[in-house]
Amino acid sequence: MVQVCNRAFTNFYHNHLGIQIHHAHKGHTLEPECIESSSGPARTHACLEGSKPAIVGPRVEHKDEFTCKGGVDARRLVNLARKGLYSTAKEMGGNVLLEERWDCEIRHPRYQHRDQFKVTIHYSATVARSSWPDAQRPVEIEAAKGIKGLMTVIDRHPEF
Repeated sequence: MVQVCNRAFTNFYHNHLGIQIHHAHKGHTLEPECIESSSGPARTHACLEGSKPAIVGPRVEHKDEFTCKGGVDARRLVNLARKGLYSTAKEMGGNVLLEERWDCEIRHPRYQHRDQFKVTIHYSATVARSSWPDAQRPVEIEAAKGIKGLMTVIDRHPEF
């Protein structure tokens, strides 16, 4: 009976006041507050591993923050972050990215609709100049974890 009352109050607070209350009960698992995924350690695409770059530049970082509604296609968002980093590399005179690494964090923001998510992507790589073409895709993209649903990007804040 107590659990039923707790659940009813929790639902009321969440639905009408936007407040989330979590009760830890035996046998119940809580929804994760955050979904994290990563490419793992920095690595270079296989198509560039055998090539010797003519010039190796500095390591650069790019951070993107997205607000998404309906779902999160993490692979697409990681790809967008890489494209932002690649355009920075081109401005620096590079044409390939080496030793790439990315992290993706999906959070459910408090006090907002249930189907909205905050996504932060950190992408870093070493800028280089090579006679070989860039791979034009993120490393270990299969590791990106998203949320099922039709994603709509409501807002984007890139930081360099």
